[in-house]
Amino acid sequence: QIRLADFYQGVRKTAIRADELLTAIEFPALGVQQRGIFLKLGLRRAQAISVINTAVLLSMAADGQHITDAVITIGSAAPTIVRASDAEQSLIDHTLTPEVIAQAGRLAMQAINPIDDVRSSAEYRLEMAVALVRRALRQLASHQERAQWPVNPPLLSADGHLHTAAPLAGTVAYDQNTAPITTTINGRACSLPGGQDKTLLRLLREDAHLPGTKEGCAEGECGACTVWLDGAAVMACMVPAPRAHQAEIVTIEGLAEAGTLHPLQATFVSSGAVQCGYCTPGFIMAGARLLEENPQPSTEQITHSITGNLCRCTGYYPIIEAIRQAAEHRTAPPLPPAAEER
Repeated sequence: QIRLADFYQGVRKTAIRADELLTAIEFPALGVQQRGIFLKLGLRRAQAISVINTAVLLSMAADGQHITDAVITIGSAAPTIVRASDAEQSLIDHTLTPEVIAQAGRLAMQAINPIDDVRSSAEYRLEMAVALVRRALRQLASHQERAQWPVNPPLLSADGHLHTAAPLAGTVAYDQNTAPITTTINGRACSLPGGQDKTLLRLLREDAHLPGTKEGCAEGECGACTVWLDGAAVMACMVPAPRAHQAEIVTIEGLAEAGTLHPLQATFVSSGAVQCGYCTPGFIMAGARLLEENPQPSTEQITHSITGNLCRCTGYYPIIEAIRQAAEHRTAPPLPPAAEER
């Protein structure tokens, strides 16, 4: 066990050794007198590296107004997460008045010294750090920390719950050095030797010879490599290949049945949602998983379902329309025979 503050040691560096595996992240639930919020500024709503972010945790006195303890952290402003200690201290024994909130924002900005990079300038990060800290404190003051939470967001899992749809019956012993990866891909049993040190993406493309799953960013941002793993949509570039052992995988090649396109594949064609095509497999896998989870999704749920998928051709409107049409197709009653003949 290790403290979270000691876990991250620099850019892409953690305290994990070569023979260790992260198995759990543990933290206490908020107490009755605590309020917390996390705000992120990113270029997209999901699966995008932050331009800047902040987390604020306040412990309140019995009157619910005075602050007895505070934690303010700022991310994407340094190689590791920064604690804004002076801003924290400025809140102790105070109430969240506009003046106190403004002062905390100014002090939070002084705690960071960000860099210019492809996502943002340092100057913009500084200004947005102030804005996010102040916004977080204002929302906590008015008990609006949950105001922006979506209603019934899609989870892209088989049954709409955050757990594996088809878990293993028990612990499986796996010898990474010698054993092949035995898995089921698109309904076909496969035994794939030599893929132990790869990602699931590479295993599918190089060993299973299924090139429909694309590699875009290889960092879990673009969603081009989305597949179904045990009933849940995952990014194959972020999954170690041995995780496929005794699992069930569906790729874009497995959506069509008996030579007939999946309804979403068909509406992607008819609505013009296919542009350059590189991102298309990921969008279809995410959208099809949504339709399995919720056959009649709202427009908001449709847009939420594809926030982890990036299209550089700016083709989101026809993609949303394709998913909507596929939902209508799946839920519409069959036509009477006479109408079908006409």
